[in-house]
Amino acid sequence: MALRLTSAADYAILAMTHMACLSEGAVARRSDIVRAHGLPSSFLAKILQSLVKAGLLRSNRGVDGGFVLARPASEITLLDVIEAVEGPLALAACTESPCACDRLQECAAQPVWLAVQSKMAELLRASTLEDLVSTPRRRRALPGI
Repeated sequence: MALRLTSAADYAILAMTHMACLSEGAVARRSDIVRAHGLPSSFLAKILQSLVKAGLLRSNRGVDGGFVLARPASEITLLDVIEAVEGPLALAACTESPCACDRLQECAAQPVWLAVQSKMAELLRASTLEDLVSTPRRRRALPGI
């Protein structure tokens, strides 16, 4: 077993990056994101709604409807995106709620888990959608755009 992002967090970052690459005023339809990245449509629908609820996306209904970033890509961090779909970052049960851990007194690893989680959150908080799409190598046109 590997320590890795969930599919929901991975797909959320893909979708948000997709939208960050669009020209200003352009709307992303779920079907466009699904087609461009090969994501499961119904699962992506739930993810997009979580991102709307978190205030990272706005959704518009109708013929010209779709999704747009709710604020500039430079103001949306990877931590914002991950926590929108996963909830607060927690590397282990004891980092989410240290007081609730039965083994806290004898656990030598808990300080390490807290440090790792802190560094991970710091890096994710310092990384924005704009950072992901701003380099020329990454700024290439996405499939389906």
